[in-house]
Amino acid sequence: MSTGFALADRSCEAEPDLDSLSAEELEKLAAPYPVRWLYPPKPGERDRVVYLFAGAGGLEIGIRDVLGHDLDIIGIEINKDASATAIAAGLQRITADVTALSPFHIALRWTKGLIVTAPCQGWTPAGKRAGLNPVNQQVILDMFISAWEATVGVWEDLECSEELDCTDDCDGCHEGWTGPIYGIGEVRAMSKQLTDERLGLIAEVVIWGLALGMQSSDFSWMAMEQSSALPELIVDGIREEFRCGDEWLDTGFQILDAVNYGLASRRKRNFWLASRYGFIDWSRLTPVREIPTTTAAKALGWPEGVRVNTRGVRKTQGGNWWSADKPAVAITSKIRGWYPEHDPEYRFTLDEAALLNGFRPGYPWAGSRSSACQQIGDVVAPPMGAVVIGALLSRPWEDQLRAYLDEIYHRTTTVTEHRSVVTPAERAHRCTTTHAALALPAPGHPALRSEAYRITVSWGGGQARVHVRQFQPHISTRCKIDWNGDSSAVEPQELLHEVLARHAWRDRTARFFLHALDEGELEWWAPVDMRGRDRDQFEHSTRRS
Repeated sequence: MSTGFALADRSCEAEPDLDSLSAEELEKLAAPYPVRWLYPPKPGERDRVVYLFAGAGGLEIGIRDVLGHDLDIIGIEINKDASATAIAAGLQRITADVTALSPFHIALRWTKGLIVTAPCQGWTPAGKRAGLNPVNQQVILDMFISAWEATVGVWEDLECSEELDCTDDCDGCHEGWTGPIYGIGEVRAMSKQLTDERLGLIAEVVIWGLALGMQSSDFSWMAMEQSSALPELIVDGIREEFRCGDEWLDTGFQILDAVNYGLASRRKRNFWLASRYGFIDWSRLTPVREIPTTTAAKALGWPEGVRVNTRGVRKTQGGNWWSADKPAVAITSKIRGWYPEHDPEYRFTLDEAALLNGFRPGYPWAGSRSSACQQIGDVVAPPMGAVVIGALLSRPWEDQLRAYLDEIYHRTTTVTEHRSVVTPAERAHRCTTTHAALALPAPGHPALRSEAYRITVSWGGGQARVHVRQFQPHISTRCKIDWNGDSSAVEPQELLHEVLARHAWRDRTARFFLHALDEGELEWWAPVDMRGRDRDQFEHSTRRS
């Protein structure tokens, strides 16, 4: 008589003889995973982890750079820019749709852990909250149940015809789970019944978790991050699927706010942890000593009294500003348009936005500014990756986190050098521009056509600014630095290079123009292209001199 889960490869394919395959055949068999995952791990090798909806890498940075734990994590992410960012940061990515991949892949037989951070727009108050629709919730619960039947199966209790003479070890009797009764694709297709199909992605934690457990007894832990607004009905549905069959010893949800762990912004999330063979010490999620609060002003090196506008002149119930003397509000992709109220022209740099979410300056964000801000808004903050995975795997994290926060927030960082915040009173006495020069690429410039580009350099009043415009297609980039040189002794070409060079390390457009300008000559004209009030100040100062 057989009972319980069958630990077998449910791909229904015969075990291949790996030694007989060529390198090309091995790559094809392993794809999209690395060939090394076809073989069992050797003693001392890193634990293998699959990370679904991995994004730009915040949680992994927390594991690697904060916690100091080395895991062999393969992240799956559909967004090309987010994948490029993660790869540039030294992480592993497969750029693919999670729902197009099978968790029964032969390369996943020795997976140790699973991490899932599915999109949360359908649940969060910032989205349309389609997840609160009772009809959608019922469809999702049905997907959970169907995921069990597509991976584990249904309970089967068969008895032979020799009822009176049957013994306990009778081969004709069977009691246990049947194995999959239909395909995973049928479960995923149920998401078409939802008003927002993205809601169905949360079922992947059940699909992959159950399937990986069926493949291997090595598979032993899972972690999921989701919106703190995730309905209790969905929470209970996930928990119950892994309690069935007594396979998972401990599972639970806990809502954590990153601001309580020293992050310079609020980020409340629901974390689900599961351990197959041991109990989770949930007290490990709480620091032994309180971690000091980090204000946005302290993180960014700003003075006291700065307020940040988030919605322009629009008035909303939640207000359109927050004080930098407190932790920032939750960082979203909208940070691309936020600005200090006293400086409406200024926009947060990517480093500043990411720093509020717990990243070191210089993280290699890929894609456009809008794409990068979206990635920053979507990530799991690195400190929370260290806390959650550290607690789940019983690894100490508190001292490491304090050291990391001290490094990025409490010491002098390159971010504080990018710009000094000017108070409204100081700004009132500043002349934004006193001198300006216009440059056009000289005829025959190898990289820039004169009819397509216009470059303006302006300086004075404590700043130097560069505005580079390209027409057809339109590209515009603006850079500024604090500058207190002699306005009457400026060489515009040298100042142009200085401003672009200060921004090139974090601004791809500035970096492109910096290299392009080195390849040919510019023709300079001055003074031009001033705003009216600046031109009046410039002409007044000229007459006085």
